[in-house]
Amino acid sequence: MTNVSLDSDMMKEETFGPVVAIAPFKDVDEAIKLANSSNLGLGAVVFGRQNASYVAENMEAGMVGINGGVGAGDAPWVGAKESGFGYHGSLDGHRQFTQVQVISA
Repeated sequence: MTNVSLDSDMMKEETFGPVVAIAPFKDVDEAIKLANSSNLGLGAVVFGRQNASYVAENMEAGMVGINGGVGAGDAPWVGAKESGFGYHGSLDGHRQFTQVQVISA
């Protein structure tokens, strides 16, 4: 969807679908600011060639893809802000769901 209002639900809520909301911005820093203004941060995708790495590094999201999807191989599935709780996938992801116990006799 293009020219989506910044006040719309689509810009404020997680859609969990194959959909993208496109809104105009003045420059790269404004785009980052707009994206980070959400209280959510599960995943983000940056499309472009110039500044794509800069934008990705400054996104407040648990997973960021450049010119494609998010997540790769055994990388953990992780959210940020109010998106997701902890992370899963990978050895480190599974460790957070375990309880360490020490027994001494």
